[in-house]
Amino acid sequence: MIEYEDNFDVEKKDLVKIIDVNVYMTPPPYQIPVLQCELEDGRSFSLYQIPVDVMLGIIRLKGEDVYNERETLFELITLFREDFNVIRNKIEMIVIDELDKETNLYNAKIIIRGDGYKIMKKMVPSHAIYLAYLLEIPMYVKKELVDQQERQSENY
Repeated sequence: MIEYEDNFDVEKKDLVKIIDVNVYMTPPPYQIPVLQCELEDGRSFSLYQIPVDVMLGIIRLKGEDVYNERETLFELITLFREDFNVIRNKIEMIVIDELDKETNLYNAKIIIRGDGYKIMKKMVPSHAIYLAYLLEIPMYVKKELVDQQERQSENY
């Protein structure tokens, strides 16, 4: 069992590792930005309506050209990817672990460890995934959320 402050307990068996991420826009007329997580068990987990600037940043991280008259913060940060070793060494992992029933939005946790401390912060999942992808930090999603998303998509 992995134990974290703020009563965040999770067993590895309850998580699925995210091995890659892809971003795309759904076809017109809606054109919704989507972040699709490819999971180690062969399934996928999707986040819809992600911020376009996060989508552009991930595209840039994947080495694809993005023409944008004005760079977003997420695109600009990719230029400094190699300079983030201090941060990289302090972030243990991110976990998408919750679906807020009131807002119907997912939440992620970032686990930060330093000399003599370990903290957990709640984050926007797409931002957490961008950071983890940028820094090559392990990313996970709770199996329960993947199972729930699969059940919902079967009903459509």
